[in-house]
Amino acid sequence: MLVVVELIVVLGCIYWGLKMGGLGVGLAGGLGLAILTLGFGLEPSAPAVDVILIIMSVVTAASTMQAAGGMDWLVHHAGNLMRRNPRYICFLAPMITWLMTIMAGTGYTVFSTLPVISEVAKEIGVRPSRPLSAAVVASQVAISGSPISAAMAAMISIMEPIGVSFLQIMAVCLPASFVAAMVGALIASRQGCELKDDPIYLERLQQEHKDNTEAANHTLTFDPRAKYSVFLFLLATVAIVIYAAFPSLRPAFPDGGMMSTRDIIIVSMFAVACLMVPVCKIHPDVIIRTSTFRSGMSSVAVILGIVTMGSTMVNAHLPEIKEFAGTLLQSYPMLLSVVLFGTCTLLLSQGATTPLIIPLALSLQVPHWAILASFVAVTGVFVLPTYPTSLAAIEFDGTGTTRMGKNIFDHPFLLPGLVGVVVATLFGFILAPMVV
Repeated sequence: MLVVVELIVVLGCIYWGLKMGGLGVGLAGGLGLAILTLGFGLEPSAPAVDVILIIMSVVTAASTMQAAGGMDWLVHHAGNLMRRNPRYICFLAPMITWLMTIMAGTGYTVFSTLPVISEVAKEIGVRPSRPLSAAVVASQVAISGSPISAAMAAMISIMEPIGVSFLQIMAVCLPASFVAAMVGALIASRQGCELKDDPIYLERLQQEHKDNTEAANHTLTFDPRAKYSVFLFLLATVAIVIYAAFPSLRPAFPDGGMMSTRDIIIVSMFAVACLMVPVCKIHPDVIIRTSTFRSGMSSVAVILGIVTMGSTMVNAHLPEIKEFAGTLLQSYPMLLSVVLFGTCTLLLSQGATTPLIIPLALSLQVPHWAILASFVAVTGVFVLPTYPTSLAAIEFDGTGTTRMGKNIFDHPFLLPGLVGVVVATLFGFILAPMVV
């Protein structure tokens, strides 16, 4: 009976946190943790310190790049690429947002590309909901393949100590995330009627008194130093991948140990962020005012609150969980993908889901290859159209083709995301046994 009460506390705090949104999710998790520990006497689990440190360093570097104008520079060139190849916008847009998320480690980079995608689609007569939904889903599934995302940071810090190398993790997760993005793009490209036949768009067209084409025709100017921030960030990302993939290149210490992937990421990202300041001539105060910094640091509080609360309850009842689910997951390891997907749908955070579920899967003796194969399913944030990037796509589509619909699940993100994740998971279960 006590377990049921504890579960109600956990779910109630998650629900309340989601209602508050943003930082409120983490705050509600902190309240739930207090109730579980001070109220019910459960032993608090250790916070996901490694994950938090990596997030803070990556967010700092990405925010510095945004402050230097690097994000705007990338978006400008992405828009030009789509305009030169309008027929392929439904695939170019998700490729661009997938790659930007892989590079930056956060799907929030898509915010800056959504107005460009919507504008270009409308210019060429393509239903904007198609490339917009594909781009949003691609940015969400890319989190499971980015070497510097919060979710991957957790994955690396958990799997490397038990003998699964960074190269093995990326060899499965990176292509699986790309497959999910491209399958999602294919589904999205066939959704809905043509723009010229959409009744809501036609109604808006008749009532339209002022379009935002002035912004489209405006020639953007960039500080020539903005591109240097992009190159520096890319240099740090490449360095991280090389050091992580080839352990022999890492610094070795007198006690026989070597520099961990966590420390390589932290050192590289802080170093490159510092270099951007003089090279791009930006003031450090500007960095903390960027949208990337605010959203990234909010995710730290979310992970600290929600993950610690959830893992505290899981650790307290681990023997019962093993007895109930251990044999089932060992016999049917693909069920782990369902657990990851469902938990992420509930928490609305890949970074919070990973350190909560992956250690549980290891304790239940799920094969290592099955964990890697299932990891792409950690993306369940598109199920409800309430995720920030999904809401932004709806807001930026002036034609009204990207909309929630009459029912909760009647929106353009669900089917591309769901089919993409299912196909990518199957692909992962074929690939992972060959790699691990």
